[in-house]
Amino acid sequence: MSITEIIPTIQELSHSDKLLLLHFLMTELLKDSGLVPLETQGITGSQGLYDSFDAAVVLAQALAEEKVTTYG
Repeated sequence: MSITEIIPTIQELSHSDKLLLLHFLMTELLKDSGLVPLETQGITGSQGLYDSFDAAVVLAQALAEEKVTTYG
């Protein structure tokens, strides 16, 4: 089946189904590239630097040092 045959069907999908299709395609592309999506590693997207207090401390220190070097 060619992409031109699939496009009309894709256009009829709901917004949420299009997002699910996008997620599926991204996962397939990652697999084809030899990369492993976070979900298959047992890690969710919310577990990252956004929830890391250590990262916040490092960022605050870097900003403070930048302020000192920039403004004296």
